[in-house]
Amino acid sequence: MRATFALAVAGQLFILLGIAGALHPIVFLAVALIAVVVLRPTRLRWELLFAALPLIALALYPPIAFDETLYHLPTVQAIARSGAIRFFGELRFPVFPLLHEALCVPVFLAFGDVATHLVAALEVVLVAGIVLKWRSGGLLAAALIIGHPIVMQIGSVTHVDAALMLFVTAGFYCLDRERFALAGFLLGTACSVKYLGGYFALAGLIYAWRNAPRYLLGLAAGVIPMYGFITWQTGNPVFPFFGSTIWTHHLPAPNANVRRVFWNMTFDRARLNWQPPYSPLFAVSLVITFIAARFDRKAAFIGAMCVVYIAIFAFLPQDSRYLLPLLPLVSVVAATAVAPRVKHIGIVSLIVALPGFAYAGYRVMKQGLPPRSAAERRVYLEQHIPEFRALEHRGRGPIYVCGAEELKYYGGDDLRGDVVGPYTSMPANTRYMLISRRKCPPPPGFRRIYADEAAELWEAPR
Repeated sequence: MRATFALAVAGQLFILLGIAGALHPIVFLAVALIAVVVLRPTRLRWELLFAALPLIALALYPPIAFDETLYHLPTVQAIARSGAIRFFGELRFPVFPLLHEALCVPVFLAFGDVATHLVAALEVVLVAGIVLKWRSGGLLAAALIIGHPIVMQIGSVTHVDAALMLFVTAGFYCLDRERFALAGFLLGTACSVKYLGGYFALAGLIYAWRNAPRYLLGLAAGVIPMYGFITWQTGNPVFPFFGSTIWTHHLPAPNANVRRVFWNMTFDRARLNWQPPYSPLFAVSLVITFIAARFDRKAAFIGAMCVVYIAIFAFLPQDSRYLLPLLPLVSVVAATAVAPRVKHIGIVSLIVALPGFAYAGYRVMKQGLPPRSAAERRVYLEQHIPEFRALEHRGRGPIYVCGAEELKYYGGDDLRGDVVGPYTSMPANTRYMLISRRKCPPPPGFRRIYADEAAELWEAPR
């Protein structure tokens, strides 16, 4: 909890300094030194070291996840270059809750893009550490979290979902301990990671309504820096949703069959954006939570919160990552109910965690060892981002991409093209056009200079 609170404070500090344009390396060095003194690092429990190993193994591969190369890493890079948080109009999300990205900036500056994955790995390990000491059966609860392949994936890429899961878990841990101001601050920090954190902040307020003043004071501290900046820049605290700008994202019409959600997340993943699967034990844990709700008011609250959230999920883009914040909460309830009835809890916990470890092993075997040189990194990217090879054949000058907007991080400042924003159509000064053959037709009037099975690169006439 000390480390989680320190991450939250550091993230809020980086946001304030970024708004002021003062995010310089000396600031990060000072924060690191203070953290070492204040946190007084102690020996990690062997269970957490064990859980960290597969996460670290997966985190050492170059960035290839769609969202991280489309806008998460470009945002981190832009902040690192300028030392400022501003409206990045050239990105799909020019401004949005970015506390996790702010936490990645010092790591990016010091060690490069691959190292940002270790921030997410740390966040997952901290989630396991919190539930390990939350209630009885903590070892089983931690195993129920680590045992999901999607947790291994999300803890090894520069996505924000691990941070959201961490601060939601820490916030409800504090609610359970009746530390309401701290709970509000941590759940407010979850809001500063992702807009979905707002649901859990509201749920926390309902839970803490008898102590609302203390909770709201902490919540304000966690929300105001980030959302104040978003509102100041755009006039819309949830930009780019529910607006009418060229960056506006419209939520889809409800299209989820909520009765099939838990089946789809494991066995029919094409319906949930092809994310790695959850273990079936997520559904089992939720059922146990509903059963425990008959005897435990706290379990009843978690169960009701899950029901409402899953109903809201029908209105969200269908991606199983959005269900991750529920995972630690139902795991704690289920483990608390089951652990006293289980003999050899260590062996059972190991079995429960095996799917996550097996997934990590499968990924390492399939991909080989992480690249150790620039040449190996280039080969890896060519193998895992279909259009990357075509991008390598460009010369100097602006390039427009169609159907390959995830190349934004690797294409640099001259790369344009997206489904929203100012570059939905090709700028007049475009020198090159790269098309994904799966999605876009050849551009008229251009000369093709490269083609493979995935992409084509065209040059404008001189």
